[in-house]
Amino acid sequence: MSDDIDAHYFLSCGCEYYATARWAMSAQRSWVCGNLFHHAVETILKAGLAKNAKTLAELQRMGHKLKELWRAYKAGYPNVDLTRHDKTIDRLDRFEEIRYPNTALNSIGVSMQWSGEPLDVKAHGELKAPRLYVIVVSDIDDLVADLLKTSSWNLGVVMGSNQAALEAIKRENRHADFLTTVIQHGDAPP
Repeated sequence: MSDDIDAHYFLSCGCEYYATARWAMSAQRSWVCGNLFHHAVETILKAGLAKNAKTLAELQRMGHKLKELWRAYKAGYPNVDLTRHDKTIDRLDRFEEIRYPNTALNSIGVSMQWSGEPLDVKAHGELKAPRLYVIVVSDIDDLVADLLKTSSWNLGVVMGSNQAALEAIKRENRHADFLTTVIQHGDAPP
């Protein structure tokens, strides 16, 4: 019972982070947007792991380490090939680095886009190329949809009925119907 409550708590938080991250993308708030997407994926991974019998103590030990959570999630759902999302996890994991001031922040580049391949940053002359932080929202949407399908959640119930949040989730999102439709018992997902 506790695992079920923990799973639902993590899922609710993950969905809130996800909707808020998509609003931050609309507002072009790059650092906050990246951190919110990082937290969204982190808590959705934890929801799936809790649903799959990981204890709260085990999840707390994994902290904010997306790559560790990702390995555990893929191991917990071995019948689903999620490797296409490895690059998205790598990109999001970098945003954990910029939560606190540090010397690496003196030379960074942030690329934010709704879809497509991220732009390349090149340095000329003796300049060192900045550390690049990339947000491709459609890749994150694909990841989130696959995580939620893999863990068998009824998303419309969790996403709620707040129109501003639903608007943020639906904007330029090919998974909008799946993420916002309440599935009645016996219905097939959209």
